[in-house]
Amino acid sequence: MPAEADLHAADPGQPSGPRITLLGPQRHPQLDQVASSLGLEGARVATITAGWRDREHDDSLLVEQLGGSCVNLGLWQRMQQIWAEDPELEQADRARRAVLTELQELYVIGLQHAVEALTRIRGHEPRDPRIHRMAVEDVLGVMRDLDERHVRRVAELHQEFYARHLPEQRDAVVHGRAEVGRLVEGCDAVVITGGHVGVLLGTLHMFNLAPVLAEPVADPDDPSGLHARVRRPVIAWGAGAMALTERVMLFYDDAVIAPGVAEMLMDGLGLTRGLVALPSASDRLAVGDPPRMQTLVSRCHPRLPLPLDPGDRVDLTPAGRVPEAARVFGPQGSAVRYRAAGAGEASPADPRPGEERS
Repeated sequence: MPAEADLHAADPGQPSGPRITLLGPQRHPQLDQVASSLGLEGARVATITAGWRDREHDDSLLVEQLGGSCVNLGLWQRMQQIWAEDPELEQADRARRAVLTELQELYVIGLQHAVEALTRIRGHEPRDPRIHRMAVEDVLGVMRDLDERHVRRVAELHQEFYARHLPEQRDAVVHGRAEVGRLVEGCDAVVITGGHVGVLLGTLHMFNLAPVLAEPVADPDDPSGLHARVRRPVIAWGAGAMALTERVMLFYDDAVIAPGVAEMLMDGLGLTRGLVALPSASDRLAVGDPPRMQTLVSRCHPRLPLPLDPGDRVDLTPAGRVPEAARVFGPQGSAVRYRAAGAGEASPADPRPGEERS
């Protein structure tokens, strides 16, 4: 494996160690340049393309970008093998997904009504600005409460599934997890591509990839007392970037092809700290609509909304946090350069005098 000093020489102020690198969409690939900058020439790389589903092994360009020494973990195909070998588990998972779909649909209906109320309140000519601000914050509070309740209920459904059906004790799952774990252990880095984030997360959980990818480290600056430290460099984009975070948000402001309101999906693997990944943000969000963007920022709080647009690259700190000067969406809804307010803090702030705006 490449020396850690080579991987992180550009950030002498941070502890050394492998990191997570988040990229913008790879329609015009930059993966080869990123891998080279991380000292990964000739490295053996585990690739996770389960988000592509049936196209999981259509990865020739990915292999070319990584220099040919790749091991596609084939998680989607392995999942199909598990269902074939254990139809009882497959049926239980199908039932779980049906419940999750209905839960998501009903939650979005509630959000849409809240958005309508917020739009009407913001369009109201204020006679007392203070009262008007309070009314706006009340609805934002309702939306944040809907988000938290939804994510909690989704987590409870997942926990119930795993507690009742015990996949970790079923032969097909045990065998699959052991084989995937061995493959990752034999690699120097991991690359996770985009695609369908729900499918990707489902496979990552079924094969228990979180402890394979990272280990818990004591962290007095984190409310949980821990952070996750990846065992080897991880590069991800699109759904892959979203899956690594603590909270997955779906968003598309074009109401013609989507609900038109950002929605929380579920908790991610939690290998990052204090951020929400927003792939292709400039294409998918109404970034020129300050009230709408302020709503999104408010709902992400206390996490930082991190846009990942074409050409973007964000090397997280070894603790999985947003680095200084990364482009994030600030409280006013505009893109700003992140400045930590103090040690251990991870909240966006308005740009300081002379601070760069994006």
